[in-house]
Amino acid sequence: TPLFSYQLNLKSTLVNSHTTDEEGKTTTDYLRAVEPALDIFFRHPIYGVEAGARRLEQWDTADLEHDSRRTTEYYYSRFTVKPYGLPNLSLQIDRQRDYDHISPRDIDTTDTKFTGISWYDLAYRGWKLSYNIAYIWDEFKTPLEDINKTVNNNVNLLYNIGYNKAYFSNRLSVAAGYQGNYVRNKTESFARESGSIEVRRTSQSGQYGHGTQLDPVADTLSPTPSLTDGVYVTAATTSSGTINIGLNGSRFHNIGLQNQSGKSVSSIFVYVSKNVTTDTNLTNADNWSIFRSNTNPPNSDSWTEVTIESIEGALFDAINNIYRYEIRLASPQDAIFLNAVTMETATLSDVFITEIEAWGIDVFEKGKNVATTTFFTHGINLSTTFKPAQKLSFTLNYYLNRTDQDPESVWNSIGGAFENIAKKPDSEKDSSQEINVTRTYGISTTWLTTSFLTTTVRYQRNEAFDNKEKSDQNKTDLKSDSYSLTLSSAPLPTLDTNLTFIRTYSYSFDQKQSVNDLVLLSVGSRLHRDVNMITDAGYTNTKTYPVRLPSSDSATEKLRNSTWYIRGTLDARLTLKVTANLTYGLSFLSGDTSGHSHDGTFIITYRPGRFISLSGTFHMIDSDEESLTSQGALADWLIVPAVRINLHYEHSHEKPETTDTHTVGGYVLWYITKFLDFQFTYDYSRSENDIKTETFNLGGNLTCRFW
Repeated sequence: TPLFSYQLNLKSTLVNSHTTDEEGKTTTDYLRAVEPALDIFFRHPIYGVEAGARRLEQWDTADLEHDSRRTTEYYYSRFTVKPYGLPNLSLQIDRQRDYDHISPRDIDTTDTKFTGISWYDLAYRGWKLSYNIAYIWDEFKTPLEDINKTVNNNVNLLYNIGYNKAYFSNRLSVAAGYQGNYVRNKTESFARESGSIEVRRTSQSGQYGHGTQLDPVADTLSPTPSLTDGVYVTAATTSSGTINIGLNGSRFHNIGLQNQSGKSVSSIFVYVSKNVTTDTNLTNADNWSIFRSNTNPPNSDSWTEVTIESIEGALFDAINNIYRYEIRLASPQDAIFLNAVTMETATLSDVFITEIEAWGIDVFEKGKNVATTTFFTHGINLSTTFKPAQKLSFTLNYYLNRTDQDPESVWNSIGGAFENIAKKPDSEKDSSQEINVTRTYGISTTWLTTSFLTTTVRYQRNEAFDNKEKSDQNKTDLKSDSYSLTLSSAPLPTLDTNLTFIRTYSYSFDQKQSVNDLVLLSVGSRLHRDVNMITDAGYTNTKTYPVRLPSSDSATEKLRNSTWYIRGTLDARLTLKVTANLTYGLSFLSGDTSGHSHDGTFIITYRPGRFISLSGTFHMIDSDEESLTSQGALADWLIVPAVRINLHYEHSHEKPETTDTHTVGGYVLWYITKFLDFQFTYDYSRSENDIKTETFNLGGNLTCRFW
């Protein structure tokens, strides 16, 4: 009916995997699985009810032996009310049990979770008020583990007050806001015996950014909830898409999280949708960099690097083919923000990140252990723009973020945030809690100098500090002043240019830490009706001065480095059927350290008709003593309306390891009927250096749609 519906699913899996080692010994692994599921929906414009059940039976033997059987049971129910103009409410209960059928059992877990959420938005003239409050009760029973039961009680309140209005015929506009996020987590752990146990830390949110060859560490990471949402089987998404750290992806991904447990972290687990146990790049500690900070820094110099002890690729979920990189730190780290940077790509293609977790060692007493942590985050922002003339405008901006760990009082925490608008927290007055503050404020003016030239002048200060004692080696007290001049011109409809000069002074504990000069020229042009080009050329010069920290007698090193770089992209339609794309980058580093980096990609595509496409690619990376070149071809052909064929080939050569890799693959897709199609895929990869490695992948996918 229009209100009532149901969905019935049946999924089955059959996998035979054969592995041969160097001595010729073959190992065979089996996986058999069947999963029926039923979902029932009752949907109304104002309220709705959902309920469902799933049961997964899987065996790791070919003959479905009872001792190799593993069962997963999952039940859920949801109730939602969304009245017009009133607060909304959602209630949900989930229960999942996972166990095997041997005696005694190796697997036996039960997870029962209750979630209640209420949210509301109210807009009145220039004001906007909103809140979102969530309560989660989660009981996780693990009778076979050292911690046989864990109960979490979590309260998360997010509220926002904002004002946005224009005055005097839009000559003056004002935007101001205050946002608070109160999180309280109470954990009751029941231990069978006393001892030290590694447990997962609670994360407030995932964080993501992307670095460059010149600066692999991103200045500021953006909140990315999909990195810490507990969904391991779906690739995490950012504002720029998924995170691919594979061979066909890119380097310098900054994958982070905000640790709200208030406890130290000794391991970081990065989950991926690929078998990375054979990866030789990202299981090497030299190809990752781990950083920590108690603030989401306003510049990359605020991150402190952490030593990695070891990295290993391990299986996490066999049925969904989920693996993880287990990064062990040399020493536990007390930090709110952690950042894992991929300095290289994996040796496999299409390695998508699905989740990141932080783990740490806790000491438990036998019986019940109770731990309560509270985080209160405040954000205050103000932006105002004044236009005294049509061609002239002034903009003032201010932003503050304060994080309190285990505050004594909610009202004192809110009052302290507004007090920090103009002053720093008092280390003696606020010593009972941990406070971290970042402030950003500045002023800019934009002048339409002529019809072809726009001039922008800007000053901005970034600050990061806390309330730790000066003798604490983890104390933060950083600030930077940036002065910039930007000249923008579009003398032709087909030409757009920007020339920027930036000087930045950085200070640590009021001592000058560095001076950085940047000159950047960006040119976007249309050379021909079907030829577009974007070019960025820049020069940076950095001087680093010796800084003596209050908690140390030693001083930092004096350095000076300069970098020249140019990057460009050229898109061209050569003929009606042929298009080409060229991307290149050159950079040269000189000074106390020196080096170079060159990279380029060329793609040419030929489309002789609507249903066929042929492409050729060439890719090159040359960085100091390392180089990688690859060539490839791709063909996609819709032979008849019901059959599509896709073929690809790639050869890559890597130095100094002198590794040659050949990859061949493709698929055939057959649209049998309007509701039924079948896809067959094949991939073969061979890598040769000191050891020859071959990988075969065969797959078939039959899809049926009922409506």
